[in-house]
Amino acid sequence: MRSMTTNRGIRSAATQVAVLAAAALALTACSSSGTSGSSAAASSPSGAASSASGAGGTGASSATNASATSSGSTGAAGSGATAIQGRSASGVAGCSSSQLKVAQENPSVGAGQYYSTLVFTNVSGTTCTLTGYPGVSYVATGGVQSGNAAVRAGGSVATVTLRPGGTASATLHDSNGISGYSPQQCDLSPAQGLRIYPPNQKAALFLPWKTQHCAGLSIHPLTIGPVQKS
Repeated sequence: MRSMTTNRGIRSAATQVAVLAAAALALTACSSSGTSGSSAAASSPSGAASSASGAGGTGASSATNASATSSGSTGAAGSGATAIQGRSASGVAGCSSSQLKVAQENPSVGAGQYYSTLVFTNVSGTTCTLTGYPGVSYVATGGVQSGNAAVRAGGSVATVTLRPGGTASATLHDSNGISGYSPQQCDLSPAQGLRIYPPNQKAALFLPWKTQHCAGLSIHPLTIGPVQKS
Protein backbone atom coordinates (compact mmCIF):
# COMPACT_ATOMS: atom_id res chain seq x y z
CA MET A 1 0.00 0.00 0.00
CA ARG A 2 2.76 2.38 0.97
CA SER A 3 4.53 1.60 -2.31
CA MET A 4 1.42 2.45 -4.33
CA THR A 5 0.96 5.65 -2.36
CA THR A 6 4.57 6.60 -2.96
CA ASN A 7 4.24 6.04 -6.69
CA ARG A 8 1.13 8.15 -6.79
CA GLY A 9 2.99 10.93 -4.94
CA ILE A 10 5.86 10.77 -7.39
CA ARG A 11 3.48 10.97 -10.37
CA SER A 12 1.66 13.90 -8.79
CA ALA A 13 4.91 15.73 -8.15
CA ALA A 14 6.05 15.05 -11.71
CA THR A 15 2.76 16.40 -13.02
CA GLN A 16 3.14 19.59 -10.94
CA VAL A 17 6.67 20.04 -12.21
CA ALA A 18 5.48 19.65 -15.77
CA VAL A 19 2.71 22.18 -15.19
CA LEU A 20 5.16 24.62 -13.63
CA ALA A 21 7.58 24.13 -16.51
CA ALA A 22 4.83 24.77 -19.03
CA ALA A 23 3.77 27.87 -17.14
CA ALA A 24 7.35 29.11 -17.08
CA LEU A 25 7.67 28.59 -20.82
CA ALA A 26 4.42 30.45 -21.39
CA LEU A 27 5.64 33.42 -19.33
CA THR A 28 8.94 33.46 -21.23
CA ALA A 29 7.08 33.49 -24.54
CA CYS A 30 4.88 36.38 -23.41
CA SER A 31 7.88 38.31 -22.20
CA SER A 32 9.70 37.74 -25.53
CA SER A 33 6.60 38.78 -27.49
CA GLY A 34 6.27 42.03 -25.46
CA THR A 35 9.94 42.90 -25.97
CA SER A 36 9.64 42.36 -29.72
CA GLY A 37 6.59 44.68 -29.91
CA SER A 38 8.42 47.43 -28.05
CA SER A 39 11.31 47.19 -30.49
CA ALA A 40 8.97 47.48 -33.42
CA ALA A 41 7.33 50.53 -31.86
CA ALA A 42 10.69 52.16 -31.27
CA SER A 43 11.73 51.30 -34.78
CA SER A 44 8.56 52.72 -36.28
CA PRO A 45 9.00 56.34 -35.04
CA SER A 46 12.57 56.19 -36.24
CA GLY A 47 11.34 55.18 -39.68
CA ALA A 48 8.69 57.89 -39.56
CA ALA A 49 11.30 60.43 -38.59
CA SER A 50 13.46 59.29 -41.46
CA SER A 51 10.52 59.56 -43.83
CA ALA A 52 9.64 63.03 -42.48
CA SER A 53 13.23 64.11 -42.95
CA GLY A 54 13.08 62.95 -46.55
CA ALA A 55 9.85 64.85 -47.08
CA GLY A 56 11.38 67.90 -45.46
CA GLY A 57 14.35 67.65 -47.80
CA THR A 58 12.03 67.54 -50.78
CA GLY A 59 10.08 70.44 -49.34
CA ALA A 60 13.25 72.45 -48.91
CA SER A 61 14.21 71.61 -52.46
CA SER A 62 10.77 72.64 -53.68
CA ALA A 63 11.02 75.87 -51.69
CA THR A 64 14.39 76.60 -53.31
CA ASN A 65 12.92 75.99 -56.74
CA ALA A 66 9.98 78.20 -55.87
CA SER A 67 12.39 80.89 -54.75
CA ALA A 68 14.34 80.53 -57.98
CA THR A 69 11.10 80.78 -59.94
CA SER A 70 10.13 83.83 -57.92
CA SER A 71 13.52 85.35 -58.65
CA GLY A 72 12.97 84.63 -62.32
CA SER A 73 9.57 86.27 -62.10
CA THR A 74 11.17 89.31 -60.52
CA GLY A 75 13.55 89.44 -63.43
CA ALA A 76 10.62 89.22 -65.81
CA ALA A 77 8.84 91.94 -63.86
CA GLY A 78 11.99 94.01 -64.07
CA SER A 79 12.07 93.52 -67.81
CA GLY A 80 8.40 94.54 -67.91
CA ALA A 81 9.17 97.73 -66.00
CA THR A 82 11.93 98.60 -68.45
CA ALA A 83 9.55 98.06 -71.34
CA ILE A 84 6.94 100.27 -69.71
CA GLN A 85 9.50 103.07 -69.31
CA GLY A 86 9.84 103.08 -73.12
CA ARG A 87 6.11 103.82 -73.49
CA SER A 88 4.10 107.00 -73.20
CA ALA A 89 1.33 107.53 -70.66
CA SER A 90 -1.10 106.26 -73.29
CA GLY A 91 0.81 102.98 -73.48
CA VAL A 92 2.15 103.57 -77.01
CA ALA A 93 5.80 102.57 -77.44
CA GLY A 94 8.45 105.15 -78.27
CA CYS A 95 9.66 105.36 -81.86
CA SER A 96 12.83 103.42 -82.52
CA SER A 97 15.41 104.76 -84.96
CA SER A 98 14.50 102.03 -87.45
CA GLN A 99 10.93 103.34 -87.58
CA LEU A 100 12.01 106.83 -88.59
CA LYS A 101 13.53 108.84 -91.39
CA VAL A 102 14.68 112.43 -90.97
CA ALA A 103 14.86 115.38 -93.35
CA GLN A 104 15.90 119.03 -93.09
CA GLU A 105 13.33 121.57 -94.20
CA ASN A 106 12.73 125.34 -94.23
CA PRO A 107 16.33 126.57 -94.08
CA SER A 108 16.59 130.24 -93.17
CA VAL A 109 19.71 132.42 -93.10
CA GLY A 110 20.02 135.93 -91.74
CA ALA A 111 22.19 138.16 -89.57
CA GLY A 112 24.87 135.51 -89.20
CA GLN A 113 22.37 132.86 -88.01
CA TYR A 114 21.08 129.67 -89.58
CA TYR A 115 17.74 128.00 -88.77
CA SER A 116 16.07 124.90 -90.17
CA THR A 117 13.54 122.28 -89.16
CA LEU A 118 14.42 118.62 -88.66
CA VAL A 119 11.39 116.56 -89.59
CA PHE A 120 10.99 112.99 -88.31
CA THR A 121 8.60 110.75 -90.26
CA ASN A 122 7.24 107.43 -89.05
CA VAL A 123 7.94 105.09 -91.96
CA SER A 124 6.78 101.96 -90.12
CA GLY A 125 3.31 100.46 -90.01
CA THR A 126 3.03 100.94 -86.25
CA THR A 127 2.02 103.99 -84.25
CA CYS A 128 4.79 105.25 -81.93
CA THR A 129 5.73 108.34 -79.91
CA LEU A 130 8.57 110.85 -79.62
CA THR A 131 9.30 112.77 -76.43
CA GLY A 132 12.17 115.15 -75.72
CA TYR A 133 15.27 116.23 -77.59
CA PRO A 134 17.13 114.66 -80.50
CA GLY A 135 20.90 114.34 -80.29
CA VAL A 136 22.62 116.19 -83.17
CA SER A 137 26.22 116.68 -84.29
CA TYR A 138 28.12 117.40 -87.49
CA VAL A 139 30.00 114.57 -89.16
CA ALA A 140 33.25 114.99 -91.09
CA THR A 141 34.82 112.62 -93.61
CA GLY A 142 35.04 109.08 -92.30
CA GLY A 143 32.11 109.52 -89.92
CA VAL A 144 34.14 111.43 -87.33
CA GLN A 145 32.25 113.99 -85.25
CA SER A 146 33.16 117.56 -86.10
CA GLY A 147 32.88 120.19 -83.36
CA ASN A 148 30.67 119.97 -80.30
CA ALA A 149 27.28 118.28 -80.28
CA ALA A 150 24.20 120.46 -80.26
CA VAL A 151 23.16 122.08 -77.00
CA ARG A 152 19.51 121.79 -75.96
CA ALA A 153 17.54 124.96 -76.54
CA GLY A 154 14.62 126.06 -74.40
CA GLY A 155 11.11 124.88 -75.19
CA SER A 156 8.24 122.85 -73.79
CA VAL A 157 8.63 119.08 -73.90
CA ALA A 158 5.57 117.11 -74.95
CA THR A 159 4.88 113.61 -76.24
CA VAL A 160 4.06 113.53 -79.93
CA THR A 161 2.18 110.51 -81.27
CA LEU A 162 3.15 109.49 -84.79
CA ARG A 163 0.77 107.29 -86.70
CA PRO A 164 2.22 105.55 -89.77
CA GLY A 165 3.31 108.39 -92.06
CA GLY A 166 2.97 110.95 -89.26
CA THR A 167 5.62 113.58 -88.53
CA ALA A 168 7.21 115.53 -85.68
CA SER A 169 9.76 118.33 -85.91
CA ALA A 170 12.55 120.02 -83.98
CA THR A 171 14.20 123.40 -84.62
CA LEU A 172 17.91 123.38 -85.48
CA HIS A 173 19.99 126.55 -85.06
CA ASP A 174 23.63 127.31 -85.89
CA SER A 175 25.85 130.26 -86.66
CA ASN A 176 26.11 131.08 -90.33
CA GLY A 177 29.81 130.88 -91.11
CA ILE A 178 32.15 132.62 -88.67
CA SER A 179 29.36 134.93 -87.58
CA GLY A 180 30.48 136.81 -84.45
CA TYR A 181 33.35 134.45 -83.59
CA SER A 182 37.02 135.04 -84.31
CA PRO A 183 38.56 132.75 -86.94
CA GLN A 184 40.45 130.94 -84.19
CA GLN A 185 37.31 130.36 -82.13
CA CYS A 186 35.22 129.30 -85.09
CA ASP A 187 37.71 127.00 -86.79
CA LEU A 188 35.55 126.88 -89.92
CA SER A 189 35.53 123.27 -91.11
CA PRO A 190 33.79 121.16 -93.78
CA ALA A 191 31.08 118.66 -92.81
CA GLN A 192 29.51 115.80 -94.72
CA GLY A 193 26.21 115.84 -92.87
CA LEU A 194 24.46 115.47 -89.51
CA ARG A 195 24.41 112.51 -87.14
CA ILE A 196 20.98 112.54 -85.51
CA TYR A 197 19.77 110.42 -82.62
CA PRO A 198 15.97 110.38 -82.24
CA PRO A 199 14.88 111.10 -78.65
CA ASN A 200 15.78 108.31 -76.22
CA GLN A 201 17.49 106.20 -78.89
CA LYS A 202 21.06 104.92 -79.18
CA ALA A 203 21.05 104.23 -82.92
CA ALA A 204 21.74 107.27 -85.10
CA LEU A 205 20.34 108.40 -88.42
CA PHE A 206 22.60 110.15 -90.95
CA LEU A 207 21.41 113.19 -92.86
CA PRO A 208 23.71 114.08 -95.79
CA TRP A 209 24.49 117.80 -95.92
CA LYS A 210 27.74 119.15 -97.29
CA THR A 211 28.39 122.46 -95.60
CA GLN A 212 30.87 124.41 -93.47
CA HIS A 213 30.44 125.11 -89.79
CA CYS A 214 32.31 126.38 -86.74
CA ALA A 215 34.03 123.32 -85.28
CA GLY A 216 35.98 125.13 -82.54
CA LEU A 217 35.71 123.16 -79.29
CA SER A 218 35.60 126.28 -77.10
CA ILE A 219 32.19 127.31 -78.50
CA HIS A 220 28.72 125.74 -78.82
CA PRO A 221 26.95 127.45 -81.73
CA LEU A 222 24.78 124.43 -82.64
CA THR A 223 21.49 124.07 -80.74
CA ILE A 224 18.44 121.82 -81.03
CA GLY A 225 14.90 122.22 -79.68
CA PRO A 226 12.52 119.53 -78.39
CA VAL A 227 10.33 117.60 -80.82
CA GLN A 228 6.95 119.17 -81.46
CA LYS A 229 3.89 118.16 -83.39
CA SER A 230 4.31 119.18 -87.02
